[in-house]
Amino acid sequence: MRSVVLKVITWKLKIIAKLFLFRYKPKIIGITGSVGKSSAKEAVYAVLRSNFRVRRSLGSYNNEIGVPLTILGEESPGANFFGWLAIFFKSAANLIYDKDYPKILVLELGVDRPGDLEYLLSFIKPNLAIITSISPVHLEKMKTEAEILKEKSKLAAALSKKGTAILNFDDPKLRELGLKLKNKVIFYGLSGTANIYASEIKCEKLGISFNINYAGSVVPAAIPVFGKAMVYAVLAASAVGVSLGMDLVNVTSKFKNIKGLKGRLKLFKGKKKATIIDDSYNSSPIAARLALSAAGELREEIKARRLVVVLGDMLELGEISRRAHINLGREAANAADLVIAVGKEAKNIQLGAELTKEKDALWFPDSSAVAAKILGIIKKGDLILIKGSQGVRMEKITEVMLKNKKDIKKLPRMGGYWKNK
Repeated sequence: MRSVVLKVITWKLKIIAKLFLFRYKPKIIGITGSVGKSSAKEAVYAVLRSNFRVRRSLGSYNNEIGVPLTILGEESPGANFFGWLAIFFKSAANLIYDKDYPKILVLELGVDRPGDLEYLLSFIKPNLAIITSISPVHLEKMKTEAEILKEKSKLAAALSKKGTAILNFDDPKLRELGLKLKNKVIFYGLSGTANIYASEIKCEKLGISFNINYAGSVVPAAIPVFGKAMVYAVLAASAVGVSLGMDLVNVTSKFKNIKGLKGRLKLFKGKKKATIIDDSYNSSPIAARLALSAAGELREEIKARRLVVVLGDMLELGEISRRAHINLGREAANAADLVIAVGKEAKNIQLGAELTKEKDALWFPDSSAVAAKILGIIKKGDLILIKGSQGVRMEKITEVMLKNKKDIKKLPRMGGYWKNK
């Protein structure tokens, strides 16, 4: 019965969303990719919101329910039947007249399995398409990276002739895709060959400074967020800004509005004068590699005596899971003084670390087991990286180490659906 109700709600949301798009004709910026979608979405919103009436997807509203709700400007009432009725009645009224309806929608489009993006594109016609990266995620449902590329590239294929594709030049698969497209393409990245690129990057605890280069102009920029990965997000956002007629100086002036997302390389003060990098929102091979790199850079800056990396399962990797976890263990052993692996799949992180450094790495079956022991493992002044897939709930480990309990609300999955999970 519940599945039938869900199908009816999904069907109704699609129809109403389609009517809204026909009625108000907003420009649509679609964002997809294996890593960095949410950060790019927030960066685009920060750049545009002062110059345009704009709305972006809330949280992870990136599926067949969340995307239509974003178009309607509503939040999910969950299992509340009357809440859904209220949304449908309110939407009927707003469809007749809504003077504040946004001129631009920034929509994050998730892809877990073949057909996901095709469904969303059946009622969404993007004017700008951002693809952030192609890497091995969701390989239990999409068996190869080629299949992931095929699915995510549908966003660029859905552009009109006047549409613009904004692609990460540093990803070889996207570079090849861009060269095949007939649309206008803006490549962004760290390579000087990209259309818009960053140079002179300096990563510090309080943020990142760099130069943005575009069409012969060089503009200094800074973002108050830790981690080089965020540079890619603001480059994509800069490409959107110049595509919509903003000059580069105006674009970079908006970077101060960018805030880091929960569970994405957020820095906290920990007990025992430790510094915590909470990157517990999710994980994949490329995301874990970027997190290790960021942790290494911060260690150099703050002169931490030890780097401790606590790495959980990377889920939905299918046939490559064992190899990917062993490789991560090897990389972690080379980067850190102590490797702690968490979860069934992470046994292979422990194996990879021990094969590399020939010294013990620790393993725990779940995050709760680590949380019960972690304060006895860390030492004064340690730098600690916490990283793992959503299902492993790595934020539970961060929670017990926080010096200030008020910071708990800054962690992911601390309330609502997740509270008693």
